[in-house]
Amino acid sequence: ERRVPAIPLREKRIPLIIDTDAANEIDDLYALGLALRSPDRFDLKGIVATHFAAKAGPESIQQSYDVIEELLSAADSRQTVKLGGDPLLYPRQPSKSEGAEFIIECASAADSSNPLYVLGLGAASNLASALLMAPEIIETSVFMFHGRSEDTWPVRTTQFNIYGDILATQVLLESEVPLIWFDTGTRICATMEETERYVAPLGKLGEYLHKFRFRNEYFMGPDKGFFDLGDIAWLIEPSLCEATVVDAPTLTRWMYFDHTGDNGKMLYISEINVENTWQLFYSRLAVHV
Repeated sequence: ERRVPAIPLREKRIPLIIDTDAANEIDDLYALGLALRSPDRFDLKGIVATHFAAKAGPESIQQSYDVIEELLSAADSRQTVKLGGDPLLYPRQPSKSEGAEFIIECASAADSSNPLYVLGLGAASNLASALLMAPEIIETSVFMFHGRSEDTWPVRTTQFNIYGDILATQVLLESEVPLIWFDTGTRICATMEETERYVAPLGKLGEYLHKFRFRNEYFMGPDKGFFDLGDIAWLIEPSLCEATVVDAPTLTRWMYFDHTGDNGKMLYISEINVENTWQLFYSRLAVHV
């Protein structure tokens, strides 16, 4: 029977891999920045660069890799970074990559009493591929997926990550891996004035994160969402969100949730405290200035 992940204890350091399409959006970078500045909470094993196939091609994997390396340089941090794979082409057939192999390697070295957390901030291709290649890692890992449904849960989703690899998301929901489904973060916004005032002064990393907004007019909007920041914030401080145990649905090819099957239970995260999330972010970056 599928195990339901426990809410991470505050005093416990979490072994973590972050799988991210960092070149696609600015929120991934803010999430990574918070994780890098929280070594007391995370034993960060490495980062996997992911495609954003919903609007780009295979070169998007390398683009994500390059942006991750940029961020690490700004943070003066050394981390293992691996290239992920392409979207799944056929049902339940993995897309092999060094990123998927890295997830398997780290999960195989973990212990069931202190499992590896694998956080998917982009399409689920590498997470699903690792599960298909080595299903035994369900014993020593917890998978967390940013599957924000924009208030359409439990009926359907139009989320970018899911659209980028529907087959991979189906694997996550139908597998036996302990699963955390993160369905919040839409309201985590900041104006250019706010990041200039509160983020830019926070050292070289803060300056990089603020200036990255100038690379795309969309990033500069006053209502720009920093969605993925919420995933890392919740892992640090679980009281920021509501957590509910729900039935894991099946996902149809048209991105509707089918609740008639039996995929076991999963932990469903919603309703984030936006103000406290930003305060956590500012305080963590400020410690390293």
